[in-house]
Amino acid sequence: MWAIVPVKTFDRAKQRLASVLSEDERRSLMLAMARDVLTCLSSCTKLDGILIVSRAPEADALAQAFATERFTESPDANLPASLEQATQHLVAHIGTSGVIVVPADVPAIIPEELDAILADHAEVTIMPDAENIGTNGLICTPPGCIPYVFDGKSFKPHVDAAFDAGITPKIVPGSRFTLDIDLPADLTRLCETAPHTQTAIYLEREGITSRIASHSGSHSG
Repeated sequence: MWAIVPVKTFDRAKQRLASVLSEDERRSLMLAMARDVLTCLSSCTKLDGILIVSRAPEADALAQAFATERFTESPDANLPASLEQATQHLVAHIGTSGVIVVPADVPAIIPEELDAILADHAEVTIMPDAENIGTNGLICTPPGCIPYVFDGKSFKPHVDAAFDAGITPKIVPGSRFTLDIDLPADLTRLCETAPHTQTAIYLEREGITSRIASHSGSHSG
């Protein structure tokens, strides 16, 4: 079982946080979140390897720091195509029998929970976001048994794709995968629920948490 971690370019990361974070802060946030995710995956006992999928130059340093593999997708590939290319690479060169796609913006995940999810996995396991709209984790055995969607509203399409393939997917609601970071409120929630993550520590150290609180206060009422 290999984890695939797609990492977008850092220079245009998290545009929906531009109202409260500068470009440099968003870049640092992305790096902190990626480190949290990779720290979790590196500690999982049921993973055989990690593949970072990215064209970003920062991904080299991440791969080196965590002793992981790095795969560079084709320049014109969107996220589903990037994941498909990475999956084919793992099957062809590693012979992996299963893959788990983990976005780089779910910094609250912990290895104990992920190991339990992997232990309970059969063919397709889906970790939805908090609203059951997006997919924040997807496990497939064998790799590529359903097509990747990952368009921000991929939970139902992934479920439907599994049934279309004759597979009853396992849904894992309420896991720590539900918290993905897109909006200022997500940053606040992360600091409340996972204060010891590198991401939360960065937000506190830079005074971003208090800035977001005052920003949201000025926009309420």
